[in-house]
Parts: sequence; structure tokens; C-alpha cells
Amino acid sequence: MIFGLLAALLNYVPYVGPAVMVIILFGVGLVTFPALGHALLAPLGFIALTTAEGHFITPTIVGRRITLNPLLVFLALAFWTWLWGPVGAFLAAPLSIVGLVVFNHLFPHDDVKLPD
Repeated sequence: MIFGLLAALLNYVPYVGPAVMVIILFGVGLVTFPALGHALLAPLGFIALTTAEGHFITPTIVGRRITLNPLLVFLALAFWTWLWGPVGAFLAAPLSIVGLVVFNHLFPHDDVKLPD
């Protein structure tokens, strides 16, 4: 249960969090199991689950809910890379999604109609 909570918390730190979790799982596996193969099971399983979640599950769910214009993504990537360098390139799409969600909440498309 502790490793699940730690994995959930570290998932919010892009790229570094999952890498730290793999190192922790491997270290605990080395201490716990006598064979290297058994010690690698948990980190490899975590890498497989994290990869599936990051490349298939989350993009499918987010892609159905939020649609970003490809030109907007390209311009955001160019702007944030120019402003912040590689860190801006990593954060360009998430910042664009946050901006789109805030914009849609401030200026909704549908007018709210009260019942008669």
C-alpha cells in the first residue's frame, strides 16, 4: 500500500517521479529477493504499467474530452521552447490543455436555459 501511494505521488513529477519509483522498487527488490530476476519483476511491471497508462490509456481518455488544434500545439511548443528551453517543450502541451480548460470554463459555449 505504501508503494502504491508513493507511486501515485511521484506520478505528478514528470519524468523524474517514475524514474525514482523504479529505482526504489529495484532497491527494495534487491534487498528482499535473493535472485536478480525476482528483484527486476516489480520495476519492470511498473515500467510496463506506466508506459501503457502514459501512451494509451490517458491519451485515449483525454483525447475524447479535450481536443487541441494541431496548429495551437505547434505554436505553443515553439513559444514555450523559446521562452523556457527544453523545460518549456515538455510543458507546452499540458500548459495548453490547462489554458483551454480555463478558457472553456470562463467562456462556455452553451447558454444555460432555465426551466419554465
